[in-house]
Parts: sequence; structure tokens; C-alpha cells
Amino acid sequence: MKSTVKAFLLLCLIFGIAGCAAYHVDVTGYLDPEHPPSLNPGKTVFVVQNEKADNPLLEKEVASKIARLLQQKEYRLSAPEDADFRLVFAYGMDIGPLRVKSFTRREPDRTDVVYRYDDETGKSSWQTVTIPGPISYQTYSVRNYTCFLSIRVIDARKFRQSGEVEVVWAADTVSEGGSSDVRDVLNYLLVATFEYFGQDTGKAARVKLAPEDPRVKCLMNK
Repeated sequence: MKSTVKAFLLLCLIFGIAGCAAYHVDVTGYLDPEHPPSLNPGKTVFVVQNEKADNPLLEKEVASKIARLLQQKEYRLSAPEDADFRLVFAYGMDIGPLRVKSFTRREPDRTDVVYRYDDETGKSSWQTVTIPGPISYQTYSVRNYTCFLSIRVIDARKFRQSGEVEVVWAADTVSEGGSSDVRDVLNYLLVATFEYFGQDTGKAARVKLAPEDPRVKCLMNK
């Protein structure tokens, strides 16, 4: 019974540490090489919400956080009829397969008193010896979740005039981990994405964010 309790507590420690671990987020930003960069601070942006979103409340919350991050980058929010750019976004989470992992645990050493008899001298004695603790093997199941965020910024003036969708900046952001809380993980993806807002990263840029990061905590606070 004691071994079972110890194993359970160890698993709690493992998952507790995992829950506090930093998030590694990969951001890939794209700019059209045939058009000069135009997404500069001071421009006006309209954040578009998906009216057919499965969870309209989460959609509204993500849009609000994007608006806050835009303002922190010194962009101005605007109505669709006056905006320089329209920002559209999508997000989601893919569930990975269940994997079984194992670890070894060695129980603490113990001391014992044993009787010893020496055939050569004929003497006997009691001695204290250290007995190594037994090694046990434990298994546990884990599942990884991949959370993704896609942002596209389009030229709002061309869209109003002709309906043409000209993307001036695009970003694809992903993070893989043990958390299935898409609402929480999106905070990390949003912060990482806006670190490179309007930039061409050339390749995936890795951003490491801890739960105590002030940028993340600020975004969590409504």
C-alpha cells in the first residue's frame, strides 16, 4: 500500500512539474517579397471575428486579446470601413496519440543488524549493515496536444474596392505540450506571435515563455 501511495505522489510531482514548465512556441512570419512592407505602427486595423465559430465566446475573447496586443504595438483599432488592414485569425488544437512511458524508482536504503560468525577465529559478533533499497518500475500514460494559431493581415482598402484578398503579412504559430487547455495555451501563442508581428522570420523562430512571464500574465488578466 505504501509503495502505491509513493508511486502516486511521484506521478503527481512529475505532472506538477510538467504543468509549470515553460512553453516552447514556434512562430513563422511571412511577408510578400514583391510588395514593400506596409504594416507599420500607427496604421489602423480591424480585427475580424468568425461569426460561425464553434465557441463564439472564445472567439470574442481571442479577438479582444489580439486587439490589446495590436495597441501595445502602437497600431490603432478601426471600424471596417476606415481600416487600413483587416486581421483574420484561426486557432485550434490537435490531439496526439496516447503514449506509455516508464521510469525507475529506487526505494531508500535500510540498515539491519546481522549475526556474523568467523570460522577462522571462532568469534561471533553482531554487525550493522546497509541493505540497498529495491528498484521498482512504474509506467504512466501521456498525451501531447498541438495548439496552433494562424493570422492573416490583408489590405483592407483593396478588399473594400474590389473584394480582392491581398495578404500583406501571415503568421503560423504552433506549440506542443501536455496541456489540453486551448484557452490557456493560446495566451502563449498570441504573445509569441506578436513578438514578430509584421516581420518575416525567414524560418520558424523559437520563443520560450514561462507561466510567470509578465506578458503572459498580463494577457490572462482581462
